[in-house]
Amino acid sequence: MSAKNTNNSYGWVAKTFHWGIFMIIIGQFWLGGNFKEEQFEGMGLNKVHFLVGITILFLMLVRLAWRAKNPVPEMPEGTGKLQALGAHGLHILFYILLIALPVAGITANNAADEGTVELAKTMHGIFAKSTLAAVLIHIIMAMYHNFVKKDNVLKRMLPW
Repeated sequence: MSAKNTNNSYGWVAKTFHWGIFMIIIGQFWLGGNFKEEQFEGMGLNKVHFLVGITILFLMLVRLAWRAKNPVPEMPEGTGKLQALGAHGLHILFYILLIALPVAGITANNAADEGTVELAKTMHGIFAKSTLAAVLIHIIMAMYHNFVKKDNVLKRMLPW
């Protein structure tokens, strides 16, 4: 498997970013949503969540640089303009959310005044819920391509 993307498939670097960041995000959602705030802070999980968030930010910036130099595979033949626009828009939304989400978390942890902290926490929550919605849409569309259209879109990103 090539490191770089081809016209028909993603390379191993893009696949590693995709699945690695996905797994980290699932862990972050579990970590951020399964504990009361007192437990979260008392167990030091807030620090873990914060450091993993910084890691996501770093990985997303590196991934963005990689994508700029490695164009994605072409859409399958027969893909409508609206569907292609939706797919492209969802991918852009992922980049925006997965950069804005950790930035809001960093701001919430480091802001000097309470108003900024509360705004950043609110934005962090909105970005987290939006990311979850985008992930669900992404999964639904991948299943649609695999089971309805049978156009191998999912196979282009599978790690095996």
